[in-house]
Amino acid sequence: MASLDPHNDGLEFPNGFSGEDPIEVAMARNYFLIPAYNEAENLGYLLPNIRRYMEAFHYPYEIVVVDDGSSDGTAAVVDEHREVHGIPAEVIVHATNKGPGGAFETGFRAILERAEADDRIVTIEADNTSDLCVLNRMLMRSDRGFDLVLASVYGGGRIIGAPRSRLLLSSVANSMMKVAFNMPQINTFSSFFRVHRAGMIQAAFDLHGDDFISEPGFVCAVEMLIKLHRMGATIAEVPMLLDSNIRIGDSKMKIARTVRAYLRVIARHGVQGGL
Repeated sequence: MASLDPHNDGLEFPNGFSGEDPIEVAMARNYFLIPAYNEAENLGYLLPNIRRYMEAFHYPYEIVVVDDGSSDGTAAVVDEHREVHGIPAEVIVHATNKGPGGAFETGFRAILERAEADDRIVTIEADNTSDLCVLNRMLMRSDRGFDLVLASVYGGGRIIGAPRSRLLLSSVANSMMKVAFNMPQINTFSSFFRVHRAGMIQAAFDLHGDDFISEPGFVCAVEMLIKLHRMGATIAEVPMLLDSNIRIGDSKMKIARTVRAYLRVIARHGVQGGL
């Protein structure tokens, strides 16, 4: 596992990768994967923000939104931004809600049909709480050879505007995960905002098949991280500010259900558990 110093932009590289090795930034294509459940209003801001950001840095990109059984016109918002505003976005619609895990599986599989091994898959929340200002640093880490880059509200980042119950759950859960999975160097386990090397995700599906993402709820992010770590993925983190005040509408996370899911994941995949 590589060093996880979030502030060392000049020196951090995964094992076996030299800072003198060539970095082909322009060769990698970036695929955004956004699971969305009744996020029409938030996507109206997020999609143009992604376009402005990616065009400012001249990154090639495509956006895949998985509408997970929404009833608020989420799919129509994506179609409008593609057809009227020219944003390279497509939407895959689930007839019924399958949860974030199901949305991620659908989106990953669709992207892997066209992505090259060194392309990047950027997963991000649909509710605008992820700070796009850190994305360039995340992509730079990916260019240095990391298989997975996490945006972290810990280890230099922070959360504002969230209820105390959410903050407590997040802090306790992350502490439990470090111990249960013997991953003390990881600061964040549950954030959706990540940059993955497409080849690593393909390898995970090749190894685990449909069991790569077995958790339907928000804890699927923890499950994926554990499995990628155990496969030997090189992981880096970038500190991020998460501002819950930006979100339009309420969070879709149900605390009691999420706590039960955390305990289930620990029981199944803890230090003595399986992959």
